[in-house]
Order: sequence, then structure tokens, then C-alpha cells
Amino acid sequence: MKNYRKISVVSILNKGMRFYMTAVKCFEYQTYQNTEWVIIDNTGKNMLSEKMEKYISQDERIRLIANDDVLSRQDVLKQAFEAATGEFVAFLEPDDFWVRDKLTRQLGFMSRYKAPLSHTSYAFADDKCNLLPIGCYHVDKELNLINYDLKNPVANSTLMLVKDNSAINFSNYEETEQTDLMTFLLKSGIVSSGMTDVMTLCRPVFEKQMQQKIEDLIKKVLQDNPKDTNIAFKVLEHHAYSALNVDGLKLDPTICIGYDVLESLTRLKKLKI
Repeated sequence: MKNYRKISVVSILNKGMRFYMTAVKCFEYQTYQNTEWVIIDNTGKNMLSEKMEKYISQDERIRLIANDDVLSRQDVLKQAFEAATGEFVAFLEPDDFWVRDKLTRQLGFMSRYKAPLSHTSYAFADDKCNLLPIGCYHVDKELNLINYDLKNPVANSTLMLVKDNSAINFSNYEETEQTDLMTFLLKSGIVSSGMTDVMTLCRPVFEKQMQQKIEDLIKKVLQDNPKDTNIAFKVLEHHAYSALNVDGLKLDPTICIGYDVLESLTRLKKLKI
């Protein structure tokens, strides 16, 4: 194990904890084992301690940091980066899925090409890691400021970078960039090398108008079904995602990804923690 370069997986929880089990599965599912998982509970409510106690006791690679006060985006990114002890840092968003050999293949790519930053391709999935029929998407192999814009951001869960990089100064992180870490890294002068043969499954980002429609729908259904505590999740599963379909487009996402990814997702669905 000592001969394998260490990867620090970093997850930052800013609100809610609906998807924390997804992240647990994705970390434990990985083939690459010389890792640590740094989880930062930035809700200010210490929401994860009790939930994660079992997994921390079973796996010494997992560390949980609970912030008493909610930190700004730039401060919590700095905190996460400083807490990481690995040579590489990979960001795992709590609501996204990693295929089984994501870290293994991404590290191999970065080591081979001496890349300071890389990202995977991604498609969209629902809560149960089923591919969504809203098309699929992957970033360009050579991503830079010329062909990158906020309309097509790279999901944080696809990113992995070398930790020892003097160009990173999180005090320069602009709050207007919100969660778009890639923009900040590119502005810092860190060259990105894309990687299209590895897949991360991401949940769609809702626009404000769509988000409001979903919230209104959930509120109405909750009022009509006060005793059904799972009804909100059912609304998201059956209504919200179907509403995100591109008009007239019924593209099977399996066309866009390889058989190995489908197999990995099938195993992930059945994984017991």
C-alpha cells in the first residue's frame, strides 16, 4: 500500500443530509484503497456525527470535521484542502455517484501525463443511480478558459487535482462563482486535462424557476398527504426529473457510455454497507 500514491477524497456538506449514504457507498465502493475520506459538516448543526459514527468506527480512513459555525465557500474549501493529507485531492459531492474504478483510472491518467488537474466525463442520474433520459454530456478533452463557460460547468465530483500546487489560494475565491470550483482553478492558472473514458453520474442542477415549481408541488402534496413522510422523495423521483427532459428528445443515455459503466452502476445499486 505504501507504494501507491495517496488520494484524499473530500466531501463538503453545506445543507441537508439526504444523500450522505450515496457518498458512503461511493467511497467504500472504490477499487483504489490508499485513500482517506475527509468529510466536512458545514451546516453548523453537527448533523452527521451520529449518522457517520458506525462507518468511522469500521473504516479508519474516514474523518469527520464538524464546524460549529457555517464557513464561507472560500473558507470551507481552504479548510478541506488543508485537512487533506494525500498527494491528490478528489472532490466527492454527496449527491453524485462514482463508478467503481473512478479513482484508479483518473490517478493513472494524471500520473501518466503529469496533469495537475483532471476531470471525468459525466451523465445524469436519479437518486437510485438510474441513468436519466435527458441526454448525456461530457466535457472536452482539452478544457480551458476559451471553451469553458458557466452554462456548461464541470461538476465538482469529476475533479481531482494535485494538492501541492502553489497556484491555489482560496482567499481569492469569489463567492459569485458559488460552487463552480473549476472556474476558480482555471483562473489560478492550473491547466486542466479532460478524461472521457471515466464516468461520474451527476444529478441535474435545477434552475430557480424549475426549483420553485418542484418546491410548490412538494408543498401541495405534503399538505394532501400529511402522514406520508416519504412523499417528497416520490415527487422528486416521478415528477421533477421527467420535467427536465429536453423538449422532444428521448435519448437513451446508455448510448453515450460504455458497458463497464453500466455494470458498475448495477453493482453499486446492490452494494450493502
